[in-house]
Amino acid sequence: MRSTDGDTFTERARRRQLVGCAIDAIAELGFAQASVRKIAERGGVAMSVVLYHFGNKDELVAAVVSECYRTLLEAMVPAVGAESTAIGKLAAHIRTHLQYMQTHRAHQIAIMEISQGFRGRDGARLADVAIDAEHRDGLAAVDLEVIFRLGVDTGEFRSVSVESMATAVRGSIGAALLRVTAQPDFDLTDYGTDLIEAFTRACAPDPR
Repeated sequence: MRSTDGDTFTERARRRQLVGCAIDAIAELGFAQASVRKIAERGGVAMSVVLYHFGNKDELVAAVVSECYRTLLEAMVPAVGAESTAIGKLAAHIRTHLQYMQTHRAHQIAIMEISQGFRGRDGARLADVAIDAEHRDGLAAVDLEVIFRLGVDTGEFRSVSVESMATAVRGSIGAALLRVTAQPDFDLTDYGTDLIEAFTRACAPDPR
């Protein structure tokens, strides 16, 4: 990707616009159908403009992933960080992620499409996409394995498999996106409350 250090305000604004167009196109059309040409058409520019700013679709995908992480972490990091207990952090993670799903539906669908459909030129998948160090730190701060491990270490949770429980939570949040996509009036707030109770109960220390 070309260096963006010397970009003007107008160039940075154009990049943000094109990333937004890419997010909307991927969410609406699916990753495979959201070609660079269709993204350019959505932005009202020639395909050459997109390629000038991003070089190829892989680099545009990296910018989309970065923007999706940025917006999610802006909400999640403060909410999870404000809690001192593992139970509180788990509840904040679930609640805030589902709230994000309500306010950033296209972002959430786009990242799901990329996770399922993206294969880079070198075979890279979503997990291989380079992201900013700031985003890596943010993801670590809200990581479900870290939260469950904290709960086990402090005795808030029984001795559960942190990997299994984290996978189960992620799956439940992903299922909510599928449900609300098919049923837009599905109540994510109530769903979040139920999830928090279910996982808190599932991890509760064994009675003595």
